[in-house]
Amino acid sequence: MTIRLFNTLTRKIEDFKPLQPGKMGFYTCGPTVYWDAHIGNMRTMVNSDIIKRVFIENGYDVNHVMNFTDVGHLTSDADSGEDKMEKGAARDNISVWDVAKKYIDGFLYDMDLLNNIRPTHMPRATDHIAEQINQVKKLEELGYTYEIPGDGVYYDTSKFAAYGALGGQNLSELRGGARIDDSGKRNSTDFALWKFSPTDAKRQMEWDSPWGIGFPGWHIECSAMSMKYLGQHFDLHVGGQEHAKVHHSNEIAQSEPIVGAPWVSYWMHFEWLMLKEGKMSKSDGTSYTVRNLVERGYDPMAYRYLLLQSHYRQPLEFSFESLNSAATGYKNIVRKIADLMNSDNIGKMDSDVYNTWHDRILAPASDNFKTAESLVVLQELLKDTTVNPATKLVLFEFVDRLLGLQFIDRAKKLIALEQEAAPDDIVELAQRRAAAKAAKDWATADSLCAEIDAAGWTVLDGKDGYKIVKKV
Repeated sequence: MTIRLFNTLTRKIEDFKPLQPGKMGFYTCGPTVYWDAHIGNMRTMVNSDIIKRVFIENGYDVNHVMNFTDVGHLTSDADSGEDKMEKGAARDNISVWDVAKKYIDGFLYDMDLLNNIRPTHMPRATDHIAEQINQVKKLEELGYTYEIPGDGVYYDTSKFAAYGALGGQNLSELRGGARIDDSGKRNSTDFALWKFSPTDAKRQMEWDSPWGIGFPGWHIECSAMSMKYLGQHFDLHVGGQEHAKVHHSNEIAQSEPIVGAPWVSYWMHFEWLMLKEGKMSKSDGTSYTVRNLVERGYDPMAYRYLLLQSHYRQPLEFSFESLNSAATGYKNIVRKIADLMNSDNIGKMDSDVYNTWHDRILAPASDNFKTAESLVVLQELLKDTTVNPATKLVLFEFVDRLLGLQFIDRAKKLIALEQEAAPDDIVELAQRRAAAKAAKDWATADSLCAEIDAAGWTVLDGKDGYKIVKKV
């Protein structure tokens, strides 16, 4: 079916039209690997994963590129401050190369916990210095650059008439009332393409170039690497909403003089995950990683389920109350799927019924990635007694491909846990609990129940007695 998406550049929902029939190439701005990615950062990655899954389920061959920024990103978008990678090395007391490896490994571990399909290509900025230098040279030849002695090579945004269009601005608005400091920049919006290494200190990451020893600016890496793996023109570029006005606007400005416009057909930006206090911050300690959630006993799929209950263009406030609610809802669905698997009369898969529900689930996801609406259809499917278990189970296999929620996997694990025999000491506690209940000694019964629960088991009471199952 036709995929529709909100294009930040045009500010409207558009039908997707690929540059090459049946193929879709897109680029996700990846992490700066100087610290662990928090769950707000991972919202962007889950959104990217959903985009990929929706295109795949609609029959597209997807080429997905996500970069690792392991050099050149300063502590602000204003080309000032300390390189985040060097800052991370000083904080962790290890080499900058070890910092990159440590946090790339951690990021990929969290991606796997969330069941994100890994990108087709995951290039690192430090492996593509030659490509970045080559792009700066092309811009220099075209007359878009100038040099600030002792600082670096800068892009002159006054030479690019469309600068700021992605962020809904124009050059006169951007520069109106702007104060130009004594940095040597010609315009307040100009940005670094290549920074010179300081003369009074040795950087761990620096390279020779036609302009002197230094390192690339943050923005040039994404243009260089996306073009290498996706070609000079590609379909879609995505990232957090904070990138639209600076980082992505700079990417467009430095790319389109070289390859022509439009460089990218569609742009998508994702809203933040917020706390009640405001935006999550690593430096302020107001953030959690996916691993932190797991350490607290949460299934990562509960967090993914929470994210998919909202729309990518809307801010989402995170709290443990909302995560608890999502975890309960997720477990309820898993329970129902496990019951379907244990059904005495599963039946045969009905192709016509399958196709009807398949399209009902896929349609909202294909219409600007309305995953919350797809989840509503799932609940309707579970309640519909006219659909037999076999058909429902095959539909949930499709749902797991589309939304990545691993319902089938978790249901199988639940069944396996419930079939596991309890050890003798737990059986004895359950027997004592049953005797206490029969004697109406509720305090003792509750105490024994808590002891069983603490050991990782649960007693489920039923009309035919009780059974002991391992906690999920």
